[in-house]
Amino acid sequence: MSDAPGNLKPRPRKYVEKIGGRDWELEEAELDVYDGVTLWSDNPRLQTLLPASGVKSEAQLEAALQNSRGYDTLLKSIDDIGQMEPIYVQRFDDTAKALVLEGATRLTIFRQLDRKHTKGLKEGKFRRIKVKLLPPEFSERERTILLARIHVRGTGVRDWGRYVEAKFIHDAVVGNGQEAAMMNVTEMAQHMEKSVSWVQRLRDAYAFAHAYVDHVDEADGQGEKIAAEKFSVLEEASKARVIGSMLRDYDNPNFDALRADVFDMVRNEAFKEYRDARFLKEFYDDPEKWEQLKSGEKHVASRLALEIKSNSSSVKAKIAALGQQVSRSLDRDEGDLCEEEVALLYQAAAQIEHHILPDVRPFRVALRKFTASLSEASMADMKALDPGEVAEFREALEYFDQLYAKHGKAA
Repeated sequence: MSDAPGNLKPRPRKYVEKIGGRDWELEEAELDVYDGVTLWSDNPRLQTLLPASGVKSEAQLEAALQNSRGYDTLLKSIDDIGQMEPIYVQRFDDTAKALVLEGATRLTIFRQLDRKHTKGLKEGKFRRIKVKLLPPEFSERERTILLARIHVRGTGVRDWGRYVEAKFIHDAVVGNGQEAAMMNVTEMAQHMEKSVSWVQRLRDAYAFAHAYVDHVDEADGQGEKIAAEKFSVLEEASKARVIGSMLRDYDNPNFDALRADVFDMVRNEAFKEYRDARFLKEFYDDPEKWEQLKSGEKHVASRLALEIKSNSSSVKAKIAALGQQVSRSLDRDEGDLCEEEVALLYQAAAQIEHHILPDVRPFRVALRKFTASLSEASMADMKALDPGEVAEFREALEYFDQLYAKHGKAA
């Protein structure tokens, strides 16, 4: 009798992945790229690429993906070295095709290469694709967490683009009018290992861009596509100093005209680049500059911004412009920054605090700064904390609570 095993077929590979606070065991399989899987028409990556009239076939979905950023680079890579990672699919019953939740671009490339290589060494190589099978009970909330982890945190070809990321976050934490929110801002930040303020900024920026879509009201249904193209300017305007909060106050009719003016400026391409929108407050405070922005002149904001920067000689103006100057330098990646530069900035801030009005105590300034830091804490920050630091913080907080209970205004 032979000792050789009777069945030499290897068992399917399995992956254990933590998604949404639970460990999932995902089985790897190989499926036919035509008969085994189907593309997902609600794929967030496609939302700005599909016709407003809707999708009528998988061929339309494939065509949209072929026009997406990074497609040709990924196609060449797969043609040269093959598939590096399985895609994620979900099968709801044994008879249906598996729905592609993540990896639609790779599936489209496999189909294109299979149609291309009909003979030779690569014939049939791209007919089957490796997948990770998500179980039928994998919920929409867990699907959102999975996609956020891969695409919103991702880079390169996995990066959806900031408008799609913002829409995805907004729909998850606010809802989209048809479906309710699936989680709050803090939960989304934890799952993405981002700060709460980062999630809030993208949420608010998309709400502003959505209002822009309503304002544009394109007859051909291209409003969302235009908003995606101009999203960097819209985002910058929505968070501009002082003016940003006015623009986002949608329930106050006093700001409707202001918002309409800014939307028309964006539509008429008054801002050559998004950084020019940082001067909205200065533009608004100068009636002549504001009228020039409203004139419809293309890229007029660049000239007006240059005038403001040239005339900024007072101490207040220099302080107000400092953040923008640092931001521009960081965008250009000028040099390596370390703790020494941070210490110098703190020294400058301390010098300013010594000259503020007498009734504004430095402690209040520090408290506001600390409160902002707490709101931006991420999961990665928590993992890096030393237990001793946490103990000291809790002791200080207890002391603060006792003082406020005894001497604060609430007492």
